[in-house]
Amino acid sequence: MPTFKLDGKEITAEPGTSILQAALDSGIEIPHYCYHEALTVVGSCRLCLVELNNSPKLVPSCAQNVQDGIEVRTHSDTVKQARESMLEFFLINHPLDCPICDKAGECELQDYTFKYGSSHSRMVEEKRVRPTKDLGGNILLYRNRCVMCTRCVRFYEDIVGESYLTVEDRGYRSDISIFPGKGLTHKMTGNIVEICPVGCLIDKDFLFNARVWNLETTKSVCPGCSAGCSINLQHKDNKIYRIRSRQNTQVNQQWICDDGRYLYHRYEKLERIGFPKKRGGEKLNNTSWAEALSIISDRLALVKRSRESEKVAVVGSAFATNEENYLLYKIFHDEIGCDKFFVYNREAEGEDEVIKSGFTVYSDKSPNYYGAKLILGERTDFWSEIKNGNIEVLYFLNGDIDIKVTDQQKELLKKLDFLFVQCVAMNDLVRLANVALPTAYFAEQSGSYVNAKGHVQKFQSALKPPSETKEGWQILADLYKTFNGGVSFVSVGDVVNDMAQNVSAFKDISFFKLGDEGLRIR
Repeated sequence: MPTFKLDGKEITAEPGTSILQAALDSGIEIPHYCYHEALTVVGSCRLCLVELNNSPKLVPSCAQNVQDGIEVRTHSDTVKQARESMLEFFLINHPLDCPICDKAGECELQDYTFKYGSSHSRMVEEKRVRPTKDLGGNILLYRNRCVMCTRCVRFYEDIVGESYLTVEDRGYRSDISIFPGKGLTHKMTGNIVEICPVGCLIDKDFLFNARVWNLETTKSVCPGCSAGCSINLQHKDNKIYRIRSRQNTQVNQQWICDDGRYLYHRYEKLERIGFPKKRGGEKLNNTSWAEALSIISDRLALVKRSRESEKVAVVGSAFATNEENYLLYKIFHDEIGCDKFFVYNREAEGEDEVIKSGFTVYSDKSPNYYGAKLILGERTDFWSEIKNGNIEVLYFLNGDIDIKVTDQQKELLKKLDFLFVQCVAMNDLVRLANVALPTAYFAEQSGSYVNAKGHVQKFQSALKPPSETKEGWQILADLYKTFNGGVSFVSVGDVVNDMAQNVSAFKDISFFKLGDEGLRIR
């Protein structure tokens, strides 16, 4: 591997690595706009110029690969002057609208101007003003702010594999334009806002909503499909303001689709259950957690004493966490002696969508079908069992906020002696239940999912659930205690560690070992 000197420091890099990438990997900043590690190199912004001992002029570090024995200087007087000149050039027509720009606080033009630019402008001429373009979908193009890095154009060509944007005209008249007859409605479009280094491309969904420095960031996993993309939830005041991609080369590269980017809106209008509920005649009435769990445990204890556990069944969920499904199994298998475990999942929607880079939007819209099968088995047809009279008591763990129950299925549920439902929001399942337990949704709880490729990832709670709503694993841990007082799960990590000891597929993992990128378990 080539070894070279970077500002006097000896660096070793993989062959074919650019000087810029080698510097970034070593923690040395070289300012740049047009370069992006996932896109083709164009070397157009000229901000990453550096000095080489074997070159009579400055060279773009993004387009120059490392060579054995070369010496690179990134902070010489010549380099500093070139950077300052380039930044002055970018600011010729750039408006001073940082106070109203949604990119303020994470804008590379702001950062680089402060670090490498001049403290004052020599421009006295009137700035060019160009109207904002609506590119379709959720994207606005603030043309006055564009630095012509062309990242957005290359994203569609290199990552999506289909051209949507192009550079129209040349020189002073250069402009980002959309191809005639097209709108930016592709599922991957939101990514161009993330990779835009300035406030040129703005997401209408986030427009004027919050200042980025006021947002908290929590690492999470997208529940939108079985891809299990790594994401960041950005939130404040117990509300999600946007979802951003989180790089994970083993799962989603560094992208997310727009289905996942905006899915948090689906949870904003839910009719939450609010309180534990018990049936009184035709009505569901609010009750306490203690009473709700007591009703369930008393009924299950009676079944156990009567040795009728074969009439009890459990429906776990591909939309629930591994920890919830595992605790269900522990309670009903170890304590009740139940052996009827099923996994609920929706039917796939269409076909998997694979783009040029290999990123896939899966037709299976559940985040944890693979994990649920590992824990509970592969049986799914619990409706036939109810119809045949083989189930009288059913515990239904539902994490799917879009679950649909047909009229025929409602009639089958009415045949049950007892229906216990653990659910996020009001739906037909809850309305037919004898006891309903309000459960947190993915942004309100911690846990783990296994994606379609067998990659397990953890996520942390970002929001506080409503006052009488609990995380799913906590509900089941409390129910477990009513049967086995010696069991104590203080955190979701305790459940993961116990699962690792008892489920062979999860052997040798822990909540700590999962880290930020997770582990492959097959």
